[in-house]
Amino acid sequence: MNISEEQLTTWSKAPSETEEGKSQNAVSLITEVIRDKFGSNVTIFLQGSYKNRTNIKIDSDVDIVVRHDGYFFPAVNDLSESDKSAYWSNFKASSYSFPQFKGEILDTLIAKFGTYNVTRHEKCINVAGNSYRVNADIVPCFIHRRLRTPTAVAAEGIEFITDSGPHVSSFPVQHYNNGVSKHGNTDQKFKAIVRILKHVRNQLIDQGKLTNDAMPSFFLECLVWNVLPDTHFKKDRYLDASRAVIATLWNEMREAEKANNYAEVSDLKWLFKGNSQRTHQEVSNFMQAAWDFIGYND
Repeated sequence: MNISEEQLTTWSKAPSETEEGKSQNAVSLITEVIRDKFGSNVTIFLQGSYKNRTNIKIDSDVDIVVRHDGYFFPAVNDLSESDKSAYWSNFKASSYSFPQFKGEILDTLIAKFGTYNVTRHEKCINVAGNSYRVNADIVPCFIHRRLRTPTAVAAEGIEFITDSGPHVSSFPVQHYNNGVSKHGNTDQKFKAIVRILKHVRNQLIDQGKLTNDAMPSFFLECLVWNVLPDTHFKKDRYLDASRAVIATLWNEMREAEKANNYAEVSDLKWLFKGNSQRTHQEVSNFMQAAWDFIGYND
């Protein structure tokens, strides 16, 4: 198959103004409901592909973070054993739990939208969309503090407890800022290439050549963010830019030392090392499939 430059240009674009308006409607309405309940105790902001402007129409749902600013989870892995002991000896746990916070948000949303429109999930609470607004995933969380010393914070993000028990932490503000920088450094091509590869992924899924969970949007965006030098993106045609990005990723996945240095867009967590379930081989396989799908002839 040979994909035309015209098709790639279409795929590179963000969703239409109509979709944008429906997203804004969901954000405004849900923000108002949560704010009425919690007031200034929470900070409400967006994360994910909609916020980062790497979304395409099929994944144009919005992720709304609701962070309670009165409570935090400490991350002490970088402290020495003696510093850990010192920290925990002075730590006082709160009587207000994260499950209680998530439950209060759930009750608030049900009171507004009805039980049939609100669904509790492992990591979030979903409010169903309609003709006026898109689907929204509300992510209750506390502050995440990565400690440099028992009294100094190295980085601050968000953290929540899944319904099954494990904690999940991330750094959406740093992710957004680094994505904006990459986009500027690539002549506004970084986000366009992410969108193109998302469309290619969806086409491969439709053709039965890729499973639905093989290349999540967040993971794909992180992969493209790691591509260097930025000149790979600065081509006159999207055909050439996407080719350079795909080839770089395919090649570097075959070099473990390079691939293991890939980070999330926040640049605060490794993409493959640690608890990641993703492998270099699945990225290689996808990039080969993307190369064949687009149809580079030389």
